[in-house]
This record gives sequence, structure tokens and C-alpha cells, in this order.
Amino acid sequence: MAQKELYWEDLTQGRTWTAKQSVPITTEQIIAFAAEYDPLDIHIDPDLARSSPIGVHCASGVQTFGISQRLMCDALLLQTNVVAGGKIDSFRMVAPVVPGDILKLSAQVVRSLIHAGNHERGWVVFKVDVTTTGGETVLVYEVTVLILRRGAQGGSLPGNVGQQ
Repeated sequence: MAQKELYWEDLTQGRTWTAKQSVPITTEQIIAFAAEYDPLDIHIDPDLARSSPIGVHCASGVQTFGISQRLMCDALLLQTNVVAGGKIDSFRMVAPVVPGDILKLSAQVVRSLIHAGNHERGWVVFKVDVTTTGGETVLVYEVTVLILRRGAQGGSLPGNVGQQ
């Protein structure tokens, strides 16, 4: 694995990254994704969606999460010595994502700790906020990521990835 710019020590509590790009959402994208992965009426049929209890044609939460992962990679993870993902907590879909929305992301370090079984690695917990360019929050979650410490030699990960 090629060494990247950021290590566990660089990801200090309170440090925040904002994705430089944003992602526009279209009706066609929503329908195409939903047809393949989440074929509920509110995602694949705009007319039925408008007459549903939610009242709008909206993107799947899975699609929104996938978009957020891409934005997080571009903003931070592709420059970081990531070993593996650990877990996702407090996943909340706050508002529907509708055609015409433009999504952006910010991620803030909440806490970090050294891996109990391998001190060459550490866990970092990020609070991720996905909002529209109009300022409406649509998705919030915390993601725990295992990251190499500076000077680590690599090697195999002992135990389960999700253990702290």
C-alpha cells in the first residue's frame, strides 16, 4: 500500500474537512439507482411518490450514503493511510433528498484511540454531515475508521476490525 499524506496522529479532535465538490441529484439518477438497489415506489415512480405519505419523489438513503462515501473519500480518505472501516453509528436520514438538491459533506474528528491489539494503528471516529447547498441537513452519522500511525511497519490486523 502506498503511503499517503495523513496518519492517525494528524486526525486530531475537532479537525474538520469539507468536500470541495458537491453532487447534484437528478430524477434519472434516483430512478436508475432505485431500480437496481432499492425499488420502492417513492424512489422509482415520481407520481406514486407524490401521493405517498412522504409526499415527494426522493432518493434512497442507501444512495445518499453512497454519495457521502464518495465525497468523504475525495475530501479526506484518499489522502489518509486507511487500514479498514470499523463501524457506522447514529445513522439518521434527517430529510428526503429530492431531484434538484445539490449535496455537500463535512466530516469532523470526534475522538481517536490507539488500537488495543496493535499499537501501529488507531481508531478515528468522524461525525459526518451531509447537507444541501441550501443548508438543509439530509444525513448524519458517525463512522469509525482504522488508520495507520506514523512510523508503522504495516503487518496483519489482529482480531476483528470492529473491536476497539
